[in-house]
Amino acid sequence: MNVIINGQTYLLRERKSILDVAKDIKVEVPSLCSISKHAEKQSCDMCVVEVVGEGVVKACETQIQDGMTIVTESAQLNNLRREALNKIFADHNADCEAPCKVACPANVDIQTYLHHIAQADHHQAVKVIKDTLPMPISIGRVCPAFCEHECRRSLVDEPLAIRQLKRHAADIDLSLAEQFEPPKLPYNGHRVAIVGAGPGGLACGYYLSYQGFAVDVFELMPQAGGWLRYGIPEYRLPKDILDKEIDSCVAAGCVFIPIRFLAKTFLSMN
Repeated sequence: MNVIINGQTYLLRERKSILDVAKDIKVEVPSLCSISKHAEKQSCDMCVVEVVGEGVVKACETQIQDGMTIVTESAQLNNLRREALNKIFADHNADCEAPCKVACPANVDIQTYLHHIAQADHHQAVKVIKDTLPMPISIGRVCPAFCEHECRRSLVDEPLAIRQLKRHAADIDLSLAEQFEPPKLPYNGHRVAIVGAGPGGLACGYYLSYQGFAVDVFELMPQAGGWLRYGIPEYRLPKDILDKEIDSCVAAGCVFIPIRFLAKTFLSMN
């Protein structure tokens, strides 16, 4: 295939996207498509180029065709890329994927909630945290803080106290008369049973409840909490704090059912 890119003719032997061809021939086309997981979330719209006769297209999505004439630099393209970058920055506080976020098993958006804490907006910080982690009060006391091991601040002096800051925001939210609670979708007609009221079962019940499911969580032990209750000593995680957080997890209608109580009820009926 013969194509013309920025006035230069190239003979190509295999069909690729315009973006891949540009990389092969060392022609720079700005793109965030291949960086981390950005492409899974939204199109970056940075890799626009002009194909003569077709207009502006995305280089990552457009396949090379024989006879194409492609322009990768112009005032119009620069303006479009600038607009795309401004749109990305509009809801970003820093990198697309910071090392601390990548290291977090819950994939919490650490940069964003730290930004809100810095602005003294703890309610918004908890909203960001609970998007992927429904129990920040407890986890903020006991998690191994993998995030802090990867914190870029350690290149200067020492890591930020990310775990303690998460706990700080969650404790303040807990003390408020109106705690953060995500919008609840109407009942969708489906009921879900979850076996185990540990952190995983409670988290599952939390998110499903707010998505409109009726949820019953069955647990062998007399109280919910699993490892958080029965595996962590009181001085690390006071159980009255854990109870308050479990209450907030089930506030959307998630029902906790101890299996032993269920068994006794069943036997009494028979």
